Amino acid sequence: MGITGNLRTMELAELFQWLSQARKTGTLVVRNAAVEKRVIFQDGRILTSASTDPNEYLGNFLVNHGYLTELELTRAMQMQESSRMLLGKILVTLGVISEEDLHRMLRLKCEESLYELFTWPEGEFRFLDGELPAQALVPLSLDVTAVVFEGMQRVDEWRRLRELIPDADALPVLIAPLDETVSDPATRQVLALVDDQRTVAEIATALHAAEFFVCRHLRPQILAGRVKIIRPRRIVTKAAPPAAAPAAAPAAAPAPPVPDADALAGAASRYLAAHDLESSLRYLRAARSLEPDSKKLETLAQKIEEGVRSTVEAAGVVSGAIPILARSLEELSRERLSPQEGFLLTRLDGSYDVHSLLNISALPALDTLVQIWKLLRAGHIKMQEL
Repeated sequence: MGITGNLRTMELAELFQWLSQARKTGTLVVRNAAVEKRVIFQDGRILTSASTDPNEYLGNFLVNHGYLTELELTRAMQMQESSRMLLGKILVTLGVISEEDLHRMLRLKCEESLYELFTWPEGEFRFLDGELPAQALVPLSLDVTAVVFEGMQRVDEWRRLRELIPDADALPVLIAPLDETVSDPATRQVLALVDDQRTVAEIATALHAAEFFVCRHLRPQILAGRVKIIRPRRIVTKAAPPAAAPAAAPAAAPAPPVPDADALAGAASRYLAAHDLESSLRYLRAARSLEPDSKKLETLAQKIEEGVRSTVEAAGVVSGAIPILARSLEELSRERLSPQEGFLLTRLDGSYDVHSLLNISALPALDTLVQIWKLLRAGHIKMQEL
């Protein structure tokens, strides 16, 4: 017997428990406006799940958790097109990930997809009694009670995160050096994209990750006083006072003193002189975020941005030049590259000039030029004139 409804009228926890207690076998399909998720049940246990959200595809999930790079994913997907093998099997064959780690990450991916489902305020659902996927699956057999418990915990965690990061349009601004001792690859992926210009939503888009994933990894840096959350510049008003710290904030070590805009701007100038262009732009944007209406900062910003542009152009990174790989993808896959660098390298097939790369990159144009310049300085690419 099938069952249909909406999560507004029947909570997911109740629905899961009913399917478990009735020892159901079949497929639960839940759809909201943009995403469809399928939860496969066998004898009342969750066998596995699937989602149409690209952020939950195995390749993107493994990249976000630091198990492979964009370059390694590109190689594996090229092999998949020709061999029709499962992506996970290809990655194990290439030695990118062990079979044990792959199975563990498949389980984690399934769990994360289910927990995210608990945060949906609504969604049409239907249960297809007795219907199982035709293709072979990696059986996980998750206990429903444990999933429901963790799912409700996730809802509570979301509530705590929202106290610090009110919505996806919030802008993380760097106000002190980030903790260089962070070893978690996923956290480092998120922190690498905190450039005082991207919103939480834009960081999530650049990583092909869920908003929750980004917020969870930003939270420790916010509590440590290294990152401040502000509203996007377009809706900040002069009259808006700085947000007061919550009265019930958890006790912590004293936060580092917050630099003022002039100090951040001075650091931006020094980084430019030292040819650390990324840091120069990051500190400049932090200064402008703190004082968006300052004419003095606007003038300095134009000077620094012109200096950055002159530096990259002097190296040959100009609109008509075509960046091409100077090393093989296999060699590059062994390098420690940022997600932005990996994205650009996977597009260099001799058909994209610098102007074209600016159009397809998720980064601002000047940041993309800096990424190309970094790859050139590292010897990973070379420039070919038209």
